[in-house]
Amino acid sequence: MKLPRLHLRTAALLPSLLLALAASLRGLGAQPASKAGPASAPVPVTFQLDWKPNAQFAGILLAKERGWYREAGIDLSVRPIPPDESVVRSVVTNRLWLGCAESGVLLPARARGEPIRVVGTMLQGSPMCLISLRSARLRRPSDLRGRRIGVHADGNDAIDFVLRPAGLDRTSVRVEVMPYDTTPLLEGRFDAVQGYSVDEAIELRLAGHDIDLMFFHDHGYAAYAQVYFTSEAMLAERPDLVRRFLEVSARGWKAAARERDAAVSAILAGGIRDTDRVHQRKALDALVPLLTREGGRNSHGRMRKATWDKAVDDFNSLPTAARRITVDELVRFEFQR
Repeated sequence: MKLPRLHLRTAALLPSLLLALAASLRGLGAQPASKAGPASAPVPVTFQLDWKPNAQFAGILLAKERGWYREAGIDLSVRPIPPDESVVRSVVTNRLWLGCAESGVLLPARARGEPIRVVGTMLQGSPMCLISLRSARLRRPSDLRGRRIGVHADGNDAIDFVLRPAGLDRTSVRVEVMPYDTTPLLEGRFDAVQGYSVDEAIELRLAGHDIDLMFFHDHGYAAYAQVYFTSEAMLAERPDLVRRFLEVSARGWKAAARERDAAVSAILAGGIRDTDRVHQRKALDALVPLLTREGGRNSHGRMRKATWDKAVDDFNSLPTAARRITVDELVRFEFQR
């Protein structure tokens, strides 16, 4: 059978088309599917929060809403804190998970043998503070002598690092562990209580109470908050995903600091309950200075080794430490931008 002749223009283009096709096929074979970049199908990754998806995670939520993780090849799921499950265990027992927690949570976890590594931080400090009514005139640790203060379980060790530089201890200050509740402060049962500048302090001020805050990190407590961490297994398998996650997260936090109303809209779009726009905006305003507290402008996500050195030294000095640890076995600084 006689085959039809190609159109002259098509025939002339055929060699070029064949060369282009060959180049495309070579390109497809040049990169293994498991290591493909953002142009490939996004890889499912879970980010485990250590609280509710509120203003404390505005940068993550805004970046997710705008599709920036997906553009970077990550199909990100954001998981709120589970009711009866360790954040650290959630991350290390699942594949391709990252999470965040206070440095004071990650230090003892590593000492217990959890295979975790810190790769960055959202906050270059901690919103943990002592909250007091302004009428109590408690502005610095030395003012606490003879007073009664309430702390949470996670602040029971931290408070000693605040008292010690002021020449105080638990014989000169009455310290009691209490639940997450500011009612005892308002009723006069405590002179000061542990809280967070982005949470209880906002609630008290919105309710009309005149309060003072004494930040732990301003008075001897070396700590980071909402610290990014992952498992050693994920770092070995997909360090590229960890790096991309951190880059997009830093971009999200910069945008959240600039576009705070848009960030609040992203928070509320997630369906969080028992809050409103005013509360979330004030919480975000209180959080933004902590993003770059140590490194200044454009230092989002970065950590200082000196801060970790002191945090580890302080932890190792505790009688409750399961074993002594080193900065190198916990923190990976090479992912900093």
